[in-house]
Amino acid sequence: MKYKLSVLVPGIRTHNWKELYDSVKSSTKESFEIIFVGPYELPPELQDKANVKFIQDYGTPIRCQQIALTESEGEWITWAADDGYYVENALDDSFSIIENNNDYKTVVFGKYFEGEGNEDIHNDIQYHRLNFHPATRTVYIPMEYMSLNCGIISRQLAFELGGWDCRFEACPMSHSDLAIRLQNFGANFIIQEGVMFKCGHMPGVSGDHAPIHYAQITHDEPLFQQMYNGPECLSRTKIEIDNWKSSPDKWTRRFK
Repeated sequence: MKYKLSVLVPGIRTHNWKELYDSVKSSTKESFEIIFVGPYELPPELQDKANVKFIQDYGTPIRCQQIALTESEGEWITWAADDGYYVENALDDSFSIIENNNDYKTVVFGKYFEGEGNEDIHNDIQYHRLNFHPATRTVYIPMEYMSLNCGIISRQLAFELGGWDCRFEACPMSHSDLAIRLQNFGANFIIQEGVMFKCGHMPGVSGDHAPIHYAQITHDEPLFQQMYNGPECLSRTKIEIDNWKSSPDKWTRRFK
């Protein structure tokens, strides 16, 4: 592969992209590329970076992330919100775990610290279980199944399972769906001790969060509950990698 790591970023906050890029550099010594997908052009300070790609798209955040996956060239992939940053050395800590568990089905689960956060709860393994949270809790999802807000997985494994399901609009429920499919497929989830990624937090409809808020509570959460309301959900693993082509090319919740 051309790079050790591909960082996939659906985004609209171009003023944060240089800081995010720099945080990847401080988080790993490995070769990496970062792929931004969104409606707005790269900021000038990133336009001359050989390991930066930009793809213009007006679709949903998860469609943009899936497009980035299909264009990635790294052996491993991670994904990021564009209002945050990677913790120093955290990605290298992930690669240490990968080297000690030499299997393409190894998934490094990264702790995702949002806003001010509560560090104690992030150290509680139960907080990272899907059944801890009402939005991702059903009687059919095994109690031990982990969530996957951020982490590192092999590109081979991501492609084999088809990446994210672009029927979801925003990232959280699609991330949870991928987490379940990975665990149904027998992936080995290993939780990383420290926090991998820190990002901002805009509750409800504050800031520019309204489209994501309404997408999640009116569309994505009901869709997730519908998909995982029967025992057949435990056989759900693979989807089509080009499923993003079936999602609208303009996300009308944000782009009228």
